[in-house]
Amino acid sequence: MVSQQSALKDTEFISCDVVVVGGGGAGLRAAIAAKSDDSRKVIVVSKAKIGHACNTYLSKAIVAASGQTDSADDARAHRADTLEGGRFLNDSAIVARMTERIPSEVSFLSQCGVPFSREGDRLQVLKIPGHQYSRHVFGSGWKGSDLIFPLKRHAQQKGVRFFEHVFVTRLFALENRIIGAAGVTEDGRFLVFQAQAIILTTGGYAQVFLNNNNAPGISGDGHALAYSLGVPLRDMEFVQFYPTALGRRGSRLFLNEKLLAQEGVTLENAHGEDLFQRAGYENPLAVNRDQLARLVFWGIEGQKTEDRHAVMNTTGLSLEAANQLKQLLPSSWWKGQKQFHVVPTAHYCMGGIVTDDDCRTAVDGLFVAGEAAVGCHGANRLGGNSLAEIFSMGAIAGENAARETRPAVRGHSFHAMVEDEKKRLEGMLCKKGGPPKRVIHDLKKLMWHNVGIVRKKKDLEAAIGVLEGPWPDVSVFNHADLKKFLEFENMLLVARMVCRAALIREESRGSHYRQDFPEEEDEKWRNNIEVRRGPAGMELHVTAIGPRE
Repeated sequence: MVSQQSALKDTEFISCDVVVVGGGGAGLRAAIAAKSDDSRKVIVVSKAKIGHACNTYLSKAIVAASGQTDSADDARAHRADTLEGGRFLNDSAIVARMTERIPSEVSFLSQCGVPFSREGDRLQVLKIPGHQYSRHVFGSGWKGSDLIFPLKRHAQQKGVRFFEHVFVTRLFALENRIIGAAGVTEDGRFLVFQAQAIILTTGGYAQVFLNNNNAPGISGDGHALAYSLGVPLRDMEFVQFYPTALGRRGSRLFLNEKLLAQEGVTLENAHGEDLFQRAGYENPLAVNRDQLARLVFWGIEGQKTEDRHAVMNTTGLSLEAANQLKQLLPSSWWKGQKQFHVVPTAHYCMGGIVTDDDCRTAVDGLFVAGEAAVGCHGANRLGGNSLAEIFSMGAIAGENAARETRPAVRGHSFHAMVEDEKKRLEGMLCKKGGPPKRVIHDLKKLMWHNVGIVRKKKDLEAAIGVLEGPWPDVSVFNHADLKKFLEFENMLLVARMVCRAALIREESRGSHYRQDFPEEEDEKWRNNIEVRRGPAGMELHVTAIGPRE
C-alpha cells in the first residue's frame, strides 16, 4: 500500500493537438512548425527549463548549410559529404531532406532574430573537416544561446504553451496509434497529455558515459519511451567522442577544428611529442573526429596517473589570431596560460529511433526529430550537421504532426493504462536502498571504460554481464529521487542496446572502433543493426534499412 507521503497527487488531464517532448532546438523548431496553423494547440513538455538544459544551448552555434560561398556547393554536394562521413550507413532519403531544407532554415532563424556572424551583408562562413566547401554559418557569440533564445521567444509569441520540469514517463497508444503521454512533476503532480500527435525531441544518450559534454539529463529518455511501444531503433553502437575537451571529465569543448588550423598551435602528449607527427599525419585538418579521438586516446593511454590528458599547446599562437578567436579561448589564455589539458569526451550519439523522411515512426501519430532520431549521420556525424538536422527535421516533424487530425479513441482502455502507469510510479516511491546517484555513477564508469573510444570483445562481454545482471537496490524517498531512478532505468536500457550492438558489429566503421576487428568490412557490415522490443525482451537484427547510395 502506498503511503500518503509517497503517493502522487490527483491525475490532471491536459488536452491539445500536438505534444513536443523535449525543450531544446529540435523541440522548439518542431513546436513553431506545428503552430503555423494558429488553431492548433501545441505544448512543449520538458523535464528541465526549456531552452537552457539542452545541447543546443551548450553548442557553439555552428550550422552546416550549403550555398554560402560557392555555386557548386548545393544540397547534393552537402548530401554526398554527409554520406561519406557516415560511411554510407545513413538513410539517404533523410539526408536529402535535411540538406535540401537547411538553407531555408538559416533564413528562418535569421527572421526569428538569430544573430549570425556577418561580413557586411553576407554571412561569415567556416570550413570544417569532412565538408568539401566552406558552408558553416555561426552565431555571432559562438554560443548556443544565439540560436535557442530567439527560437524560444518566437515559440512563445506564436502561442506555444510550455510545461517545464515534467518528466514524461510513458507514451500511450491504442491500435498502433498514439493517444497521449504521462508525466510527473517535481512536486508530485501526475499529468496526462491527450494529443493527436507526439514529437520526441529528447536528444541523445551521451550521459551514459562518465566523460561527456552533454547537458544533464540527456539520458536516452525518448529512446526508452519509443522502445516500450515496440518502435525499432538502430545504429546504437555509434557514439561520437569529441577529441579535445577541457576539464577532467571533458565537460567543455575546445574546438580543435578552429584552433589546429592556426599557425603555432600543436596537439601533444604529456612528453611534448606532437601527436600528428608521431602518427605520421602531415595535415591535422585532414584527420576526422573519430580518428583524432583515437589518436588522443592512444597518446594518453600509457600515462600512469588518474588525470590522463593530452595538451593543446597554443604557445605559438599570435595575438592577432587570438583576438579573432577570443570567444573560443579560455579566459586564462589572456592571463598567460598557453597550454591546456584536453581529453576526449562523449559528444554525440548517431543511434536513435527509426523514422521515415517525414519523421514518422512505426506508430501512427508518433514523430521523432533531432538527436533522438536515426538516419542523418550513419556511422559518424560531420561537424555542423547536428544543428542542421535539428532545425530542418524539427520543422518537418512539426509540419507533419500538425496534419494529424484524426481523433483517437480512448475510453476505458486508456483510463486503465493511465491508472497502471500511476500505480507503477507510486510503487517506485516505496523503494529502499542506496542513493540513485551511486548506481548512475557506476553505470557511467562501466560504459566509459568498457564501451568507450576503443572497444574489444572481452570488455563488451564483461559490460553486458554487469548491465544485464542484478543491480543494487536504490532508495526512492521523494520525487527528486524518482526522477533520478527513472533516468537510471532509461540509461541502463540504452546502455544495453549500445553494448549488444557494439559486440555484434565485428568491424571498425566511423565512430565505432573494435581493436579486435580494426578494418572496415563493407561486404558484411555495410548494414545497420536494429534493436526492438520483442516477446522475449530485447532483440537485435542485422538489416539494411532505408535507401542506399
